[in-house]
Amino acid sequence: MGQPRYIAVDIGASKTRIALCDGSRILDKVVFSTPRTGDSRTIAEAIVSKTIEKWREELGSIEAVGVASIGPLDLERGRVVKTPNLPFEEIELLEPLSRMLGVKVYVVNDAVAGAWGEKHFGAGRHVRNLLYVTLSTGVGGGVVVDNHLLLGKQGNAHEIGHIVVDYDSDLRCGCGGYGHWEAYAGGGNLPRVALWLLEKNPGLYRGSVLAERLRSGIQVTSVDVFSLYRAGDPLAADVVGHYIRATAAGLASAINVYDPELVIIGGGVFLNNADILLKPVKRRVLKEIVTRPPIIQPTSLGDDVGLYGALAIAVEPPPELLEAQGRSFHQG
Repeated sequence: MGQPRYIAVDIGASKTRIALCDGSRILDKVVFSTPRTGDSRTIAEAIVSKTIEKWREELGSIEAVGVASIGPLDLERGRVVKTPNLPFEEIELLEPLSRMLGVKVYVVNDAVAGAWGEKHFGAGRHVRNLLYVTLSTGVGGGVVVDNHLLLGKQGNAHEIGHIVVDYDSDLRCGCGGYGHWEAYAGGGNLPRVALWLLEKNPGLYRGSVLAERLRSGIQVTSVDVFSLYRAGDPLAADVVGHYIRATAAGLASAINVYDPELVIIGGGVFLNNADILLKPVKRRVLKEIVTRPPIIQPTSLGDDVGLYGALAIAVEPPPELLEAQGRSFHQG
């Protein structure tokens, strides 16, 4: 048998990433579109199929699998339940993956994994208290307090995207609530924010390319919104303004609750636009917090932060996770 290997899995609403790793590095990886049809085990089956196809010769050396997944989670059963970002009532992960691969599998929320990954492999290695926030299709968070990863009773301690940043808002979040941080700053929701603003102020955005696209029924993405913002589009500017204010309010709330030394921000939507988002978000956060200001910075792990988080979970699962999921291992 060769050197111990680990499989790290990062399940997102649009893409799933799988990596073959040693104890500290990504050695190889594969990326594919997250399945949106099938049943509760389709995603697990796709992960196993890709793993066997890509790394058949390494299977005997695999020590454990760490999975960083979109939530919400049922922690003990290692499954996703009623996620607003994929069309499945539930997504079974722990049982089918451990059974089909014959190794220990640990499943956590993707942002929780991100926090653990930053603690072990990123900027958080030398701090005891950190907050990791992902701003991508959705908004999520993970927290390390006094070197302990917080999980919560079902692994959903940090669904901070559902912090209410405007209690009087009629902007609906994908979860069904109103005024949530994710409603304003989830990448998948930005076209909805633009349409919401346009409907509230139909005469305000004359000359807006974004407004014309929406009126014409042309599909718009978060990439379009930020591209048009950079071109000076007035509607896109208001969407980004709401994004900044909501993100600052959500971050300030989380900082006031957890008192971190370090705040690390990841997620494709933010990282691809950090040049226009980071400074105004930090400026507003500093006005709203009551604790000593933490350092706020983008992740240094880039798009791989979820994979490094999954790797950290596989290599060093926290005691609470071992207690919740350790007995669910199925020897193949």
